[in-house]
Amino acid sequence: MPARAARRVMVVANPAAGLRRGRDAGEAAASAARRAGARSELVRTRGPGDARRLAAKAWAEGFDTVLAVGGDGTAHEAANGAAGTPVVLGVVPSGTMNLLARVLGVPMDPAGAAESAVLGRRRIALRPGKAGETLFLLMAGIGFDAWVLRELLAGRRGKVAFRHYVLGGLRGLLTYPFPTIRLEMSGESVDATAAIVGRAPLYGGFLRPTPHAALESDTLEVCGFTARSAGGLLRILPALWSGAHIGRPGIVDRSATWLKASSEHPDIPVQLDGELAGRLPMEFAISDRELVLAR
Repeated sequence: MPARAARRVMVVANPAAGLRRGRDAGEAAASAARRAGARSELVRTRGPGDARRLAAKAWAEGFDTVLAVGGDGTAHEAANGAAGTPVVLGVVPSGTMNLLARVLGVPMDPAGAAESAVLGRRRIALRPGKAGETLFLLMAGIGFDAWVLRELLAGRRGKVAFRHYVLGGLRGLLTYPFPTIRLEMSGESVDATAAIVGRAPLYGGFLRPTPHAALESDTLEVCGFTARSAGGLLRILPALWSGAHIGRPGIVDRSATWLKASSEHPDIPVQLDGELAGRLPMEFAISDRELVLAR
């Protein structure tokens, strides 16, 4: 889409993001925005919901661009605030995974990412996925991965590194109940024990459960897993590196514009872009709130 340089930039920085860089990254992004010719204001978040609240009011307060400095959780919050407004959202990576930044192809250094967003070199307009009233940019995880995330966050204090996710996944294989999850979509109903609803091809940094997903697509890519045991799930894992799992036994692969997930099990959690987002039942669709992303 046609792009222009930003004039006034709100830099929303999560000082708790990543293992070391959160606070310095915000200052680097604000300085880079000024060097690129914009007026910038640095605001640091203090807790959950701050990035969403700040991004939601940015346009009304005279900002044309918001830079979300942090990880995928910070970008997720800011997107929920910015969607449906004319403000442009730029992603400045300083988190643990930085998956959205990698999908967008933005520079991985904070100053470079901020400069690129402010200069308006590339922008895309898209409609995010939504689960209930909450938007998601990358994926929704139903069941296993949300179960692992919930147990990990409940058992840790402080920063979460990549190794913690790996160890948490191994523990989750022992505790996850592998319940029946009903997936209703596009006129059919299938059963799975876990699922990923993708809006991007990458997941967790290196896996491709939804290899055909794309941010600008108007569909959800659904990957359902039917394994009933840890061993069954582990057997399919190597194929997820390349997307070779598509079409194999134990996998349900669909493209849909709407999905309802439900289960008789009372406690099946859901995560959106790596953030816990409640339990089943839940409906998923494409939002009608447009979001403009710098890339």
